[in-house]
Amino acid sequence: MKIRKEFKIGVFAVVVIAVSWWGIKWLGGQNVLLTSDSYYVYYDNVSGLQESSRVKLRGVPVGNVQEITLERDRVKVELAIESEYRDMIPANSIAEMGAAGIMGGVEIAILQGDAEDIIEPGAVIEGRIKADLVGMLADQGSELMEGLNTTIEGVNALLETNTNSITALIANLESMTTSINGILNSSSDDIKSAMSNLNNFTEVLAENTGRVESMLENIDTFTTDLAEAELIAKLNTAVVSLNDVLAKVSSSEGSVGMLLNNAELYNKLTVAGDNLGVLLEDLKANPKRYVHFSLFGTSDEKLAKKQAKADKKSKK
Repeated sequence: MKIRKEFKIGVFAVVVIAVSWWGIKWLGGQNVLLTSDSYYVYYDNVSGLQESSRVKLRGVPVGNVQEITLERDRVKVELAIESEYRDMIPANSIAEMGAAGIMGGVEIAILQGDAEDIIEPGAVIEGRIKADLVGMLADQGSELMEGLNTTIEGVNALLETNTNSITALIANLESMTTSINGILNSSSDDIKSAMSNLNNFTEVLAENTGRVESMLENIDTFTTDLAEAELIAKLNTAVVSLNDVLAKVSSSEGSVGMLLNNAELYNKLTVAGDNLGVLLEDLKANPKRYVHFSLFGTSDEKLAKKQAKADKKSKK
């Protein structure tokens, strides 16, 4: 037989609720898995005692405070003590409320009596407040009062030391507020007029929101079209110019086209360049062949004499 999904969910929910309830009780100092007996104690004052505070017997936790109620001029405290310790509480035992160690807090300690009979569950145990608890509360009150006195003295000293400064500050604040009030009073008409104009402007702007949006859209469209038109025109011009240059180069027009397409012209230029290089080298090696220079100048007669001497030398 299959177990339905809803049944599983229901069982799981019940388990979760039960575990949660047990955990809450356990955190409150009550173990629901153990049986306990109720006892009652009366005190004049239970300052610091809380529900779930520990109840100890010879220093061992045996239960907790279950409930605290006020009855006329006394406070009734219900103690839940585990049933296994029932025979360890004689009839003349005392429930003493005191400090729970150095960590603070208040607990109840069961001081065992010497009677042969035990106290029955549901009965009232004699209550007593431990002396050190009263002293602790008094010490805490005195420490609190000392702290308050120290704080008040410090505030008073601070006020006495800075009385002049505080007085001057208050006077300055009063003067400032007076000046501000005067400015506001003298300029109230201008401020009202400015606010009225601002309100009128906002109203006009709100009434013409559609027109403003349309105008902004038209400006945006116009600038976009203008930018695109200028860019396209520039691109078209550049492309046309580049095509003209490439066409001229391909059609042998101009120097670049002739150099690229006329091999004979290229060879002639190469030969001319080589001859020019040879001529420049000969000019550097024999400059007198090409340049005649004289400090006093030359004449036809001197040249003829030099030629005659050269002829004579050659005949010899």
